[in-house]
Amino acid sequence: MRSRPLRFSPAPWQLTALDAVAGAGGVTLATLLRFIDEGSVPSTYVQRLMPWVLLAAVLQIGAGELMNRLRKPGSVLARRPVAPFLVATLAALLVVLVVNDLVLREPWRLPHFVAIVGPLLAASASAALRLAAARAIDIEELLSRPVLRLDVDRCAAVLAGKRVLITGGAGSIGSELARQVLAVGPASVLAVDLNETGLYELQSDLVHKSTLRTCIADVADSRRMRELFQRERPEVVFHAAAYKHVPLVEANPDQGFVSNVLGTLSVCSAAVEAGVGRVVVISTDKAVNPYSFMGLTKRVAELMVVALGGAAAPGTVLSAVRFGNVLGSRGSVVPTLLRQIEAGGPITITHRDAQRFFMTASEAASLVLLAAAFETPGGLFVLDMGDEVRIEQLAERLMRLKGLRPGRDVTIDYVGLRPGEKLREELHSLDERLIGTDRPAVWRVEPAYAVDAEALLDGVRGVDARRRAGDLESSEYPALLRAVIDRAIVRPADALAIRR
Repeated sequence: MRSRPLRFSPAPWQLTALDAVAGAGGVTLATLLRFIDEGSVPSTYVQRLMPWVLLAAVLQIGAGELMNRLRKPGSVLARRPVAPFLVATLAALLVVLVVNDLVLREPWRLPHFVAIVGPLLAASASAALRLAAARAIDIEELLSRPVLRLDVDRCAAVLAGKRVLITGGAGSIGSELARQVLAVGPASVLAVDLNETGLYELQSDLVHKSTLRTCIADVADSRRMRELFQRERPEVVFHAAAYKHVPLVEANPDQGFVSNVLGTLSVCSAAVEAGVGRVVVISTDKAVNPYSFMGLTKRVAELMVVALGGAAAPGTVLSAVRFGNVLGSRGSVVPTLLRQIEAGGPITITHRDAQRFFMTASEAASLVLLAAAFETPGGLFVLDMGDEVRIEQLAERLMRLKGLRPGRDVTIDYVGLRPGEKLREELHSLDERLIGTDRPAVWRVEPAYAVDAEALLDGVRGVDARRRAGDLESSEYPALLRAVIDRAIVRPADALAIRR
């Protein structure tokens, strides 16, 4: 299904052209009304009107520019939605009356009806253009591709009547997952998170859902996870808890390791011990050829799903899904850009050529639910997210959707890539390929390598042992995780050498 077309969001030159048309049209319409009232058209009136049509077009371009300046975020009048339009309209009307009554002589003056009504009509049209472009933004309108409506009803057999546990349940994805899971009739949904306020807000939003419960817990606390899983006996687990902001994880690698790596190991191990039927772990496109430490932690998490999803967990189907950037999630690029626009700018962008894959929270949650329906142990899935979108293009679209002109009403500053950031992300590496599934727009990632589960888990536990002993500097974490990944991945040539 295709998304709704991008709503009215004119480029600056288009807005100028529309203002000119509004100015000329306003005077022409007012003149026609005058003709209708008088019942006849003076023989020389059309000739006299033509210069006024051109002048009205130019004057309305100026009035439109004044509207833009008065509506610029951060200005005094911008806080009063109607004030900029009234001021610009009065200014245009005053100019027309001064030109008409004091500058021109008969017979080139306009009748006062036309001199007053024409600018009012033109200003009303210009104001309407800006108001139409400045209504509330629907996140789906920011995608440059059709929004994917995934058939989550096919997941009902997997989730209906089941006990479901969601880690990171207070987050943007976790809360959307809870809403979509509750829609298919589970026996219960337990949202687990350390964020007390977020859990309280989730409970308040879904207070009418009697099957929803919440639990404050740290996923990296393996003892707590084992006790929780043994007590609750969930049948389906969605693991969304993680640190996701690249610069923050880059600056705090120890906590990134604890939450993203040990947390995933803790949840997956507890699920296997408790005999959970299905576990879905959320990953990211940053795990592909990881450049950031956050990407490294998620790469290890993916490999753990493959490692634990084999013969070691015969009763549990573990899988993972790779996400792109989720539009509108807390701390993501869209809310950040909107705050900067509303503050009057400047908008800060890392690089002119920075590009990302984008998806909505609804698409992300639907992909997770679909992954739970697949029977492939250790499977890794990804959504067809279309082409990458330049961050600069996204920022300009947001400004236009707010009725503002990029580079004029709000400026853009380029601040350079932050630590751990790449210019472009990828959905799979060279030693992986995408295989179609029976679900449209969902691919399975098929690796050309195997995972040595023992080497992977021993490596992770070794890093953790050094962390607990206080024997690790922050700068050592990236190299250690890369070494763990290199030892755990067994490529075809390596496997052949081992057999020999």
